[in-house]
Amino acid sequence: MSIDQFNPKMREVRLDTEVFEERFAEYDIISEFTGIILTLVAIEDNVRYTSFVTKSYAEVLRKQKEVIA
Repeated sequence: MSIDQFNPKMREVRLDTEVFEERFAEYDIISEFTGIILTLVAIEDNVRYTSFVTKSYAEVLRKQKEVIA
């Protein structure tokens, strides 16, 4: 018997950036690839929601989150 059967698979859903921002107040900005594209990531109910943004737009979002915090 393997322990993997108790590890549920996480689905991934890619959203338009505008929809992503409207839906999630809390999210992470990560770099999954090298270059100017970053990924917005939010996890809800075992689903990983993502949206790709440019590095410059990610900086705008980071600054907005700092102002709100």
